[in-house]
Amino acid sequence: MEYLKDHHLYILTQFHFGGDNITNDIAVVLNISEEEADKLKKQYGLALKSFIDNDNDIILNTSKDQNKNRIIKSSELIEIIEARIEEIFSIISKDITSQGLKHKINNVVLTGQGIVNINKSDVAGKINLNIPVKISTGRAISTVKPAYRTSYALVRYIAARPFAKSVSSSIDTQNNESFIKTILERIKEFFYS
Repeated sequence: MEYLKDHHLYILTQFHFGGDNITNDIAVVLNISEEEADKLKKQYGLALKSFIDNDNDIILNTSKDQNKNRIIKSSELIEIIEARIEEIFSIISKDITSQGLKHKINNVVLTGQGIVNINKSDVAGKINLNIPVKISTGRAISTVKPAYRTSYALVRYIAARPFAKSVSSSIDTQNNESFIKTILERIKEFFYS
């Protein structure tokens, strides 16, 4: 989707991959449970191996190999995370380039818990996209239902721009269909009024 308002272009694109793909990669490569993979991702989540401070030992508790308590280095885990994040940004770069949009984009905003909770994901994004990358933050986002966090963060980000109209930050607890209609109406009002 592309919106033009007061000479500012917003390209709202949502890619359906991220944290779950990273968790799955960790589980498959290390041959451990999804639960342990998710815990490791959250504990050691770093997007770039070059930012490792200490290459700690990690004991894999649910290893499906013969050696139940296998030990790996944190750098091995981070290599898995880095590879998937690099692939994600590569796909995004190819997509926006093929659509002829890359030269129009001044900033990329990352949303979604999977990617924003991995340290230095914004740096990895800037390196791979060659565009400034920011991470969507905010106290209120944790109160929004997970299914709506990306949309909520995008609307909040756009609404926070100096030229933006005032947009309500409260999200109703309506059913999914009604909620989506409300969000679309607010977006239309913002861009077309």
